[in-house]
Amino acid sequence: MKLTLVNIDKSENYDAWVDFRINGIGASEVGTILGLNPYKSSTELFYQKIGKLPQKIDENIAMFMGNRLEPLVADLWEYYDDDEAKMIENFNSGIKTRHCEEVVGYIKNEQFPHLFFSPDRLIKNDSKLGVQIDDNQVLTFSNVSGVLEIKTISGFASKQWDGGVPPSYVVQLQTYLLGLGLSHGEIVFFEDGRKFTVVPMEFNQNIANQIIEKTTEFWERVLAARADMENCELYEPEPDGTEAHESFLNKKYGASEQKTIKGTDDLYSMAHTHKMLVEEIKEKEAEAREISNHLKNTMKEHECIDFGDGGKVTWKSTARGTRLFKNSIKY
Repeated sequence: MKLTLVNIDKSENYDAWVDFRINGIGASEVGTILGLNPYKSSTELFYQKIGKLPQKIDENIAMFMGNRLEPLVADLWEYYDDDEAKMIENFNSGIKTRHCEEVVGYIKNEQFPHLFFSPDRLIKNDSKLGVQIDDNQVLTFSNVSGVLEIKTISGFASKQWDGGVPPSYVVQLQTYLLGLGLSHGEIVFFEDGRKFTVVPMEFNQNIANQIIEKTTEFWERVLAARADMENCELYEPEPDGTEAHESFLNKKYGASEQKTIKGTDDLYSMAHTHKMLVEEIKEKEAEAREISNHLKNTMKEHECIDFGDGGKVTWKSTARGTRLFKNSIKY
């Protein structure tokens, strides 16, 4: 496995950092290709990669703060010892229990030429140097044991994750492990500037196989479209069931024209299935609402029904003066 470095410093040349991304697929984009990103569809990413949509996104306050908090969170992680209180004690005593190192730029792996990797930090066995880079920008790991990914999030966002770590973050970390040939990774969640959570994760070959398959197919579509730009729509990814793809279509075809398409048997079958599903969803939503109302009426001013190992149902007050109902029982 040969790893090489594309030496671009994001903090010094952000435009060059963004422009490079048209040359392949970054780990943070893999979740989009797998349909796991609630904010962007694989089709939108496709049009970015062929140059029909801009790569650069204006930096918002969340991105701005995340970039500037990353070094702080990485530093605090080195004092973390499975407990926030212990981390504070270690920090005040100057005792580091973990070690990490930053690699500035994009890492390429010759085995996966369509992918590139820019992990937040690499985890080291000790305080010694973990990465060597020769004159040809070839990387050698001599003291590296894993990948550290850093996420600064809001408490509101974290409450939306019923199943733990968002799948797009899992896939991002697994992509780093795949591309860098490492078996261990950790995600740090720094929530609302006050809650520090570390989630360890091991390399998963099944997920890696999906990453290789889906990203290879996606990149083949991109290359085919670039070679036939007049007909690029022929190569775009198939529509999926994500809200992100629905939003993309609404933006792309925002203005209708007075034209009609002749119906076919296949289109009629799809339309018929859609109508049946919509009616079924309406019935199920009404049934679910009736059950939730029964539960709420039983709970009254109480905020939790506790089923022990079976999970719980909560109906908690929010800062907006409303109550949020959440069913977290286990099947």
